[in-house]
Amino acid sequence: MPGMRSGIRADTPNDISPEGALAGRAISLVLVGSAGALVVASWDELWRRCGAAESPCVERAAGAGLLMFLAMFAVACGIGIWRSLGRREIEPGGSSRYVWALGVLFALGLVLVATRIPAFACARGRFDDTLVLCMHPPTTSEPTSWLWVKWAIVVVGIAGGAAMTARPRAVRFSMPAAVAAWVAGAGWTIFDTLVRHG
Repeated sequence: MPGMRSGIRADTPNDISPEGALAGRAISLVLVGSAGALVVASWDELWRRCGAAESPCVERAAGAGLLMFLAMFAVACGIGIWRSLGRREIEPGGSSRYVWALGVLFALGLVLVATRIPAFACARGRFDDTLVLCMHPPTTSEPTSWLWVKWAIVVVGIAGGAAMTARPRAVRFSMPAAVAAWVAGAGWTIFDTLVRHG
């Protein structure tokens, strides 16, 4: 306020709550850790020598290069968040916006888990996407549907993320859940796409 005496301290937008600071540090570590996992998983693809100018190897190397830039950006963001938290005053009435990021992290982690679960599974034979049948010549059979599991995981992720943002004071419980969901979802995705099929 313009007319305030300089000796009286007013709350500023830079104040952060203890819950917000804890959530921010968790987000910072998650960003740096995820970036490290991307670099390690993409390392072989990035430095592999490819023969033909146009080949799957070249495409994978280009994709690995893009992931490397994303990883560097994530590291820069993580370090920036950590450093900015060190310059902010911790006040009980301060901002808790980073708790929102934990809620988003939890929801995204479970959405990634849902994407890794196949929609249909066959007890025998192979699944045909067009016919939505299990093919084992000369016969076919109905596949087991996992769609309800995928939808249930997504709903739990969105509802859990919303609950985390609504209860910032419960950050000591929501932070481990959010980090675990993200590690499970992102880790499974990185393993499936870059490690196992690399």
